[in-house]
Amino acid sequence: MKFKVISAVALVFSVACLFAAEKDADPEILSTKGGKRSYKGVYPPHVKTIAVITPGSYPNPKTANRGFDLLRKAGYKVKVYPNVFNKPEGVEKNRYRSCPVELRVKDFEAAWCDKENDMIICARGGWGTIDLVKNVNWAKLPRRTELYVMGYSDVTLLLCALSAKGYGRPVAGANITSHPGLAPSIIPEMKKMYHGEELTPIKLKTLVPGDCSGKMVAGLLSRYVLVVKNNYGLDTKGKIIIIECVKSSPEKIRKDFDELLAGKFFDGAAGVVFGHFLRSGNAAEIDKIFAEYAPKFKVPVYRGLPFGHHSKHLAIDFARTAVIKDGVITFPAVK
Repeated sequence: MKFKVISAVALVFSVACLFAAEKDADPEILSTKGGKRSYKGVYPPHVKTIAVITPGSYPNPKTANRGFDLLRKAGYKVKVYPNVFNKPEGVEKNRYRSCPVELRVKDFEAAWCDKENDMIICARGGWGTIDLVKNVNWAKLPRRTELYVMGYSDVTLLLCALSAKGYGRPVAGANITSHPGLAPSIIPEMKKMYHGEELTPIKLKTLVPGDCSGKMVAGLLSRYVLVVKNNYGLDTKGKIIIIECVKSSPEKIRKDFDELLAGKFFDGAAGVVFGHFLRSGNAAEIDKIFAEYAPKFKVPVYRGLPFGHHSKHLAIDFARTAVIKDGVITFPAVK
């Protein structure tokens, strides 16, 4: 009997530790199950050199290096900027810490102005990108509308700033630390997005019916709120707004939607599509929130796009157009 009691206590302790680890885990590091991944030829033909910067939180070195290896094996030259792995004090206790903003800005501006770079991929999101955006000397940077910039999660803030200012070519897609865990089945769709090809149509779940089309903006719900609060000037009129969410709560999601509605974020939009809403409440709670808020946006609203903190994470090029007809979203080929 004594042995059974000790075993039960040990089991409870182990389960508690498991859930604690899950709660604190970096949601941008994805499971590597599902076979080999190749990024050969995925990015546009002109992309030969990829710059890597850390706009926010310190990335996991092991996972980031695996991402670098995948890109190098695919034939790309990878330039890792000096402060990507600049380890901030206290990161062992708080994995969302970032190195001083002036160092992150220095890397970003250097990567942007280096004409050898055809693309910038962010090492990680986490937290802190808003400080980078506020401190960049945008006036001294060339617009470089051909320069692809990819990331997601906290990188939403950078992508929205680029879109609002008319700099670069923002793409909401995998960070470096997410590359090793993307589902192999999503990588061909990523290639089609980058090469201007038609993607495989996706059946969505209708929340508010209606056909629509337009260019896209895509990002993390909580970061859209910061975009509105900080007056980025992001133009959502005539666009399809794609929204994902991670590590939130039903109460916070409601508050975020209220903030966006108050900021007129959805006014004039073509439509809204929800991606993954993960670790933010149970399915019934999320369904209830969607049913409550979707009619308030006063545009067609759908859910079910594979976009967000998940292995099935579609890259969304802000310059491309999406079409939703009869509940199916398509991404027509670029003529």
